[in-house]
Amino acid sequence: MDDKIKVLLVENDDINISVIQAYLKKDYVVTTVSIGTEAIEAVKNDLYQVILMDINLGRGMSGVEVTRIIRQMNGYETIPIIAVTAFALEGDKEEFLEAGCSHYISKPFLKSQLIELIEEAIQETTKK
Repeated sequence: MDDKIKVLLVENDDINISVIQAYLKKDYVVTTVSIGTEAIEAVKNDLYQVILMDINLGRGMSGVEVTRIIRQMNGYETIPIIAVTAFALEGDKEEFLEAGCSHYISKPFLKSQLIELIEEAIQETTKK
């Protein structure tokens, strides 16, 4: 099935990568990168319908910095960028949304929660 939604997963933790890929592999085409510069290259070379952005990428740019750059790129002004993060303190969600993320989910999460959020984000984008 070639009409699967293309998801870019920006995540540096191998366990999180494995879990998210397992959650999404049936219904989505998932490309995974682990650092910000790879994410920027990926969006230059392909168009993704959804980006799952870890906020703490460990080295190099943060997910917030990468999101700000991607938002400036042609074709990515309204693409859903979902902050996927363990940062769940009061104010964190608002900070990530202000930085350009369209949605937010805190780790850990259930498969159903992630898929529901992705579907919701895509529907919102297609209504615009």
